[in-house]
Amino acid sequence: MIQVKSVDHIKILVRDYKKSLKFYSKLMTFLGFKVFMKGKEYTGWKNKATRFFIAAINPKFKAVRFHEGMVGYHHVSFEMRNRKDVDAVGALLKKMKADIIDPPMEHYGGPMYATFFRDPDGMKLEVMYWGK
Repeated sequence: MIQVKSVDHIKILVRDYKKSLKFYSKLMTFLGFKVFMKGKEYTGWKNKATRFFIAAINPKFKAVRFHEGMVGYHHVSFEMRNRKDVDAVGALLKKMKADIIDPPMEHYGGPMYATFFRDPDGMKLEVMYWGK
């Protein structure tokens, strides 16, 4: 029987590449990711287990906006080592004046501690920790 080892990478397409690059560069660096690929309209970061890319959308779709609930992904979640790391990301997001949906708090009766926020295109992201 085959088995997936991990999710290798996530790639999201963004409407304003320069604006998104500024946002994601701060976030991904803070999360411990390092740039490993860069082109004119794409950037990839990686840590020990995951690669994360942003790239410019096809210009013919510039007028189409992301809407949560439509076909496509719902959100991307980054698992943190502990609650303090979630709090630190929450503080960074506040400093960045990011669109914070939920500040760091317990969810689902307490097994998960997380903050939810949106990128410049309104796509939902999360940093979280399982456990007390």
